[in-house]
Amino acid sequence: MSVVDFPNLLAPIQLGPITLRHRAVMSGHGMALGDGQIGVSDRFHAYLLARAKGGAAMVGSESAPVHASTVSRSLGIRLYSDAVIPSLRCTAEAVEAAGSKLAITLWHGGHKDSFVRGTYALAPSPVPNMAGEVPKQITEREIKELIVAYGEAAARCREAGLHAIELQTSTDYLLGSFLSPVLNRRTDSYGGSFANRVRIVVQILESIRERVGNAIAVGVRTSARHAIPGSPIDYGLDESIASMTALCDAGLVDYVSVMSGSAWSPAHASSIPHMTQPRVQLLDEGKVFKQALNVPVIIAGRIRSPEEAEQAIAGGHADLIAMARTWIADPDWGAKVEAGEAAGIRPCMSCNQACVGFVFRGLPGSCVLNPVAGRENELGPEGHSAKPQRVAVIGGGPAGMEAARVLALRGHTVTLYERQAQLGGQWRLAVAAPHREEMQASLVWWQTELARLNVGVVLNQTVTAATPIDADAVVWAVGATPGHTALWRLRPFLFDGIAGTEQLASGREVLSGEATATGDVLVIDEEGGWPAVSLVESLAADRDVTSVTVTTPERVLGESALALTWELPTVRARLRDIGVEVIPESQVTRVVDQCAELSSGGRIGPFTTIILSTGTVANDIPDDGLAIGDCVAPRGIWAATSDAARLARTL
Repeated sequence: MSVVDFPNLLAPIQLGPITLRHRAVMSGHGMALGDGQIGVSDRFHAYLLARAKGGAAMVGSESAPVHASTVSRSLGIRLYSDAVIPSLRCTAEAVEAAGSKLAITLWHGGHKDSFVRGTYALAPSPVPNMAGEVPKQITEREIKELIVAYGEAAARCREAGLHAIELQTSTDYLLGSFLSPVLNRRTDSYGGSFANRVRIVVQILESIRERVGNAIAVGVRTSARHAIPGSPIDYGLDESIASMTALCDAGLVDYVSVMSGSAWSPAHASSIPHMTQPRVQLLDEGKVFKQALNVPVIIAGRIRSPEEAEQAIAGGHADLIAMARTWIADPDWGAKVEAGEAAGIRPCMSCNQACVGFVFRGLPGSCVLNPVAGRENELGPEGHSAKPQRVAVIGGGPAGMEAARVLALRGHTVTLYERQAQLGGQWRLAVAAPHREEMQASLVWWQTELARLNVGVVLNQTVTAATPIDADAVVWAVGATPGHTALWRLRPFLFDGIAGTEQLASGREVLSGEATATGDVLVIDEEGGWPAVSLVESLAADRDVTSVTVTTPERVLGESALALTWELPTVRARLRDIGVEVIPESQVTRVVDQCAELSSGGRIGPFTTIILSTGTVANDIPDDGLAIGDCVAPRGIWAATSDAARLARTL
C-alpha cells in the first residue's frame, strides 16, 4: 500500500477554526493514566505525545470532569480548577510541536459515579446505575451551577492553548441521561418534551461559546443509540439525529462525533466492542448523520485498518475516523500509513484485556501487544544499545518474539530458538480457537517484524541449559507446561492434584494435538478465562465429540476474566447455543470409573474423555539466567510482552 491508496483518509479537513492535516484522529480512551494530581500526569503526557508524534491528526484526551460533583477513574485533568492550566498548556504545546492538535472531552459522570468514592451521584432522575446505586435528582440550582462550570472549564482549555473541546453527551453519563426519554423523567423545563430534554445541552454549549467564542473547535460526542433491551422508548437513532441537528442548526458546534451504546446496551451495540463484534461498527449510522448534519461527522468503533477508514470516508459514511484502541496498540499508526508502511502496523485485536480490563481493575491501561502503552515515560523508546551483542532468545512464544524484536531494534544480532515447527507457543493455541481468528494478525505481525529486522529463527530446536550456544547473552522465554497451580487457588492442600486424574490429559495437550478427545467429554475447569473457554468451544466444534460438560468454581464459566473485557454475555450466549452444559460453583473432588465426584456430594458421568484445565507450571531455567514470561511465573500475554520490553531495553 502507498499513500495514493488513501486519498480521502490523508486529505486535510477543517474543523471550525482548526485545520487537520488528515482525517485519522486518536479518540480519547479511559486509560487511567493520572497520578492523583489536578493536571496532566507525566505518564499521560508521554502517552499522548507518542501518538501525536506517530501521526494522529488530532489527539483526544480521555474524558475530564468539569465539576467537583463528579469523579474520574483517571484521577487527573480536573477541569474545574485553574491549577490544571499549566500542565494542559505544556501538553498542548508539545502535541502541536509534533504536528498534531490536542482535544479534550468535557465530562460529567452522572449516575455512573459511585457513592463509594465519598459522595452521591447526580442525575436528571433517580434511575440507578448498573451497580444498583441510586443517584440524587439534580436540582435546577445545581443545573445552573453546572452550566457555568462547563463554560469555565472550556475557558481553561482555551487559555491552555488546546485546539478542540468535545462535549460528552454519549451513553448514560449525565448529559446523555438528560437526552434520554427513558432516563430523564423530570417534569420541569429540563424534562418531558424533546425541547426540554435537549435544553441543558444547548445552554451548556451557549455557556461554552460565550467563554471561548470561535477561538477553539467545539464538538459534541453522542451515542447513535442507547440500545436498552426491551424498552418501548429509547434514545435511538431518531432521537440522536434530532438532538445533534438542533445543536448544529443553532450554530453551536463545529463537528459531531458518533459512538454507540450505554450501560444497558447488548454486546452488538457496546461502546467498546470486542473482537467478535462487527468491524466499523457505525458505518450505516454514520451515513445517516452525514446526510442530516451540516458539520463534519466523526465515527468510531472497531476501525482497525487504513483500508476500512478510507472506505468509510470515500463511501460517505464519515468525514473523519476516530480510533482509540487502534492507536493504543500502535502509536505510529498514522505515520506508517502516510509512509506507505501500513503492513507494519501493530494490530489491535479488540481483546480488551489490558486496555478495558486493566482500567476496570483500577490499574493503568495498556495493551497486550504494546506493553509500552501507558508506560512511555517509564520505559522510553527502544534506543540503540551502547554495546551490541550476539543474543540468543530461547522460546518463540509472545515473550520470546517480543524480546527478539526489541533486541534487534536496539542493534543486537539476534537468534530465536523454538522447539516446535512454528513460532507462537501457547499463543498459537489461543489463535486457533473458535471466534479468536482475529488474533492471527498478531502472529503475522511478529513474524513479519522478525524477518524485517533480520532475526535468525531456528525451529524444531530444543535448547536446555546444557546446550552449547554461541552467543554473548541468552534470554530464556521457555514458557510453562500444564500443571495443578490453578487448583491451589482454592485448594492449596491438593499437592498432587485431584485424586484419580493423574493420567488425564490437559486442555493444552488436546488443543495442540498431543492428546485426543472423543465422545462425551468432561472438562474440569479451575483456571477460568480464555484457556478454559477456548478449550470448551474447540471441543464443541470437534466432530469426534458428542457432548461437552464443564465444571467450574465460577458462577459463570470465564466470569472472573471475561466480565472485565465485556465479553462475558457474548460467550455465555455462545456456550448456551452450542449446547455446552456448564455446572457452576462446583469442584471435582475425585475421578473414578470415568465419573467425577463433586464437592456438593453429587456424581456425574460416565464420560468418554475427561480433560483438565487446571493451570500451568513454569518450566525450568538456569538459576542465573535472564528470564521472561511464563517461565518466570505463569501470568499471561501482557506479562510476557511486558517482561520482554523491559529486559530488552537493558541489554
